[in-house]
Amino acid sequence: MQPRTPPCTAPAESQTPTDVLVVGGGIIGLVTAWRSAQRGLSVAVVDPEPGGGAAQVAAGMLAAVTELHHGEQTLLALNLESARRYPDFAAELAAASGREVGDLGYRACGTLAVALDSDDRAHLRELHALQRRSGLESEWLSGRECRRLEPMLAPGVRGGLRVDGDHQIDPRRLTAALLVACERADVIFHRAWAERLSVVRDRARGVVLGDGTELHAGQVVLAAAASAGASRASPRPSCRPSGR
Repeated sequence: MQPRTPPCTAPAESQTPTDVLVVGGGIIGLVTAWRSAQRGLSVAVVDPEPGGGAAQVAAGMLAAVTELHHGEQTLLALNLESARRYPDFAAELAAASGREVGDLGYRACGTLAVALDSDDRAHLRELHALQRRSGLESEWLSGRECRRLEPMLAPGVRGGLRVDGDHQIDPRRLTAALLVACERADVIFHRAWAERLSVVRDRARGVVLGDGTELHAGQVVLAAAASAGASRASPRPSCRPSGR
């Protein structure tokens, strides 16, 4: 005798489908939602606290040159192009959210990476060599030259790298502007956890929220960062039939 398959639990509510459903309201999720809405798509974001998470504690470094690592040369071109476009992106976002570019905390002041001991110094020397081999502009400074640029540095600084092309933005101000821009673009926010994906024929078609509400979409974007590996929004199939 074959065991009976347990019946599906009916969701508490089913929402009208959107074109795009973004799971995760961090910087990447919010930018994805905003850009999608700009293109005339209906968009929803699922996150219990959009604009929270890592964006509240990140340094906001736009450091394509300083953060270059061995083995990432293929990624370098993409990072450099992204950095080149960032000023225009910041200006567009500021206008869309009714702010000035300075309100985003965008600073084109360059990066100073310093060595506090001999190991740091050897690492930065190796990084400097990689940067030069990759055709990047960076300048090696002595400890005295570093302290001249930043007087609050400790006297024991052994040297450092100056990279004028690397910039910075305040992630907290950035997400605040993105939230406003999304709201003005009619992005819908569901401030709840996505408990699991709804998968039909090996394709994500939506999510189920903690209260059982089902959200459906033509395209689902997972932008939940580290939380995507947790039990919430894990790719467990929905028992909802596809209707075809």
